[in-house]
Amino acid sequence: MTLSAEGPSLSIGASGLHGESAPARQRPVMPDDHSAPELLAYYFPQWHADPRNNDLFGEGWTEWDVLRPARPRFPGHHQPRIPAWGEYDESDPAVASRAVAAALDHGVDGFIVDWYWYDNQPFLNGYLDRGLLHADRLNEFKFAIMWANHEWTELYPARHGNPTVIFPAPNGRYHANNAFDHVLERYLTHPSYWRVNGAPYFSIYDLPGLIRGMGGVAETAALLQGFRDRARDAGIPELHLGAVINPTVPNPGELLQALGFDSATHYTWWHHADSPVGFPSTDYADIAAHARDTWRATAAELPIPYFPNVSVGWDPAPRTVEWNMDHDAGYPFTTIVTGSTPALFGQAVSDAVAFVEGQGAPRAVTINAWNEWTEGSYLEPDSLTGFAFLEAIDDALSRTATPDSGELL
Repeated sequence: MTLSAEGPSLSIGASGLHGESAPARQRPVMPDDHSAPELLAYYFPQWHADPRNNDLFGEGWTEWDVLRPARPRFPGHHQPRIPAWGEYDESDPAVASRAVAAALDHGVDGFIVDWYWYDNQPFLNGYLDRGLLHADRLNEFKFAIMWANHEWTELYPARHGNPTVIFPAPNGRYHANNAFDHVLERYLTHPSYWRVNGAPYFSIYDLPGLIRGMGGVAETAALLQGFRDRARDAGIPELHLGAVINPTVPNPGELLQALGFDSATHYTWWHHADSPVGFPSTDYADIAAHARDTWRATAAELPIPYFPNVSVGWDPAPRTVEWNMDHDAGYPFTTIVTGSTPALFGQAVSDAVAFVEGQGAPRAVTINAWNEWTEGSYLEPDSLTGFAFLEAIDDALSRTATPDSGELL
């Protein structure tokens, strides 16, 4: 994804535009028998028809209907964003297979799928259940779940003022335990499910919301311990619980230890505290420099492993009505990040890999995102840059500094 519209011609790169991707490059051999860090990209699954979206917005509605009419809001604003693969149905196994192949062939080990549970049933699960789990090469690939336990609001498009809540957050004990039972039964024992030190990885997006819903930290800790006990009863000796942190998480070092989490990461650079912000746009290079500082500060504060996040960009403008773009009015009425290039993104990936190489095991890097098209952060090929952002991951992995050949962050 390129956040600037500059450049007169379509740049596709060596991989081509429609379908075939370049052969996978070998991961660098790490010193002292260290395993290479794993790279997992977040996956947003609203690119297929869902029965509840059909009821809300009309038969066959998907977020392509939001992306398609997007237009530039200021000079140099890259909109509309046009997928090189066209508007697809991600619940089609052939479509899921194409994404898996492109990810594997460019150094992405797996997807962390945004997973939703409202009114005591899954939402937007068609991609995972009908698509990814039937994809070719799934035996080479990894997937995991991030429980997106926030309330679901009207963003199509959002209007100023308090957003309309479509589905309340599922953060009570009853709904959470049913969600845990669902993932235990359907996903966590799958042979392709991502495991960290042998334990299935399950992350939670909105910790403050869960704590409010449960009535406090002690109650939330008991809920999570109950999840571990349920997993053990289901034949899973250990879970790896991952926390997604953002500026609304107070005292994360103390809190995550009290809740018993095993690791932490961010979902996007937009969730880093005190990021430099301008309006209507903010430069990617400035955000990237701040991200490197955030990795160091967060890892130093946490008593558990921290997996740094690398973001491709940030542009939620397709989810908003027209507005004056002169201040932060709350998501999605935010600044837009411009100036993202494959070179800058690739350098950030290289730096993140070097950063976790300097830490103890386990080692992983999260990427935002595989397909956040309506937030302007995606690795999938588009009509402007083709496979260039995926190829930047290849390049980053091939040049990542090792302790005796370059400087680590």
